[in-house]
Amino acid sequence: MRGPTVMLLALAVGACGPPGEPRLAVQRQAVTGGVAEPGFPAVGALVPVSPLCGEPDEAQPVTCTGTLISPRAVLTAAHCIENTDYPRSLSVVFASEASQARPPERVRTLDGRIHPAWLPGDNDIGVLILAADAPVAPVPLTGGAFPQDGVGQTVQVVGFGLDDQGRTGHRRSGTAQVSAAAEETFSITAAPGMSCSGDSGGPVFLETGGAKHLVGVTSYGNLACTAGTNMRLDVHEAFLQRALEDAAQPPPAREPFGPEVDACTVRCQEHADCPLGMACVPWASGEKSCAVAGLEAGRFGPACTQSDDTHLCVKANEGCRVWQPCVEAAGGGCSASGGQGPLGGLLLALLALAARRPFR
Repeated sequence: MRGPTVMLLALAVGACGPPGEPRLAVQRQAVTGGVAEPGFPAVGALVPVSPLCGEPDEAQPVTCTGTLISPRAVLTAAHCIENTDYPRSLSVVFASEASQARPPERVRTLDGRIHPAWLPGDNDIGVLILAADAPVAPVPLTGGAFPQDGVGQTVQVVGFGLDDQGRTGHRRSGTAQVSAAAEETFSITAAPGMSCSGDSGGPVFLETGGAKHLVGVTSYGNLACTAGTNMRLDVHEAFLQRALEDAAQPPPAREPFGPEVDACTVRCQEHADCPLGMACVPWASGEKSCAVAGLEAGRFGPACTQSDDTHLCVKANEGCRVWQPCVEAAGGGCSASGGQGPLGGLLLALLALAARRPFR
């Protein structure tokens, strides 16, 4: 029977179409009973990039953890990137303290791959594809099977989640003990370290043959952060290989476009058709256009300084502009004055962020 989890229901609603299906976000697991970890530079923090002016990237909360497994591929948990638009609003921070990272240590994500059979607690594995090579060396996937005598062995967990003082955003590690192994998962108990909120997607290392090998991905655990369940990597080799092949392809060429371009007229078929930081957003009519990732279909308006009750003020290159919803042709849909108002467009920037906020 699966260990206890906590779930949060987030309704994805947009002004330009029918409400999205309810989504469940699984309780994420950080390292309590552990120590600050200056090593493991390939272990990074997943941090949202807010589209709103006045919200610096350095102030954004860590939502999950990931491990660089190739120059542009970051292994994490599927529930950390469950919405296909969400990876367009993320960066991976390769620094021991996320809020203090230098610009080169913050790498935007371009896309994500989620295990096709993912369900909360099952096949909870995913890969983020970076927009550029990471500034650190990746951890190789050795491809070895989880050892038959793994139960009782000590493993090392690494992550940016809650520590013993309730803080997040610092890379920490700790040792735990394998308590059980199943066909696709293995369970651990604190010894004395344990994954906790914010560590989801982080790596689990097992030492064999005098070397540490990446054998699992942190998935879920109990609220006390004394026991957890991890996804085995050896049973997901085919999925990981496909994701690595996708990440090995050069990033698609994109025409830069700034606030002077009418985004409502820039049609697209998929996210890859849009500039970095933008997503291909559907209209009620079925057409799609490029929009700031996390927002409804719209265009840049006049310069602004901050958001208020009547408009969103979004980052636009070096400045800030009002984000104005697109007006659809006859037949209805979105309008500049109708719908749910400007704040209704924060589908991912706010709702997805709330769904991933660490439980305390």
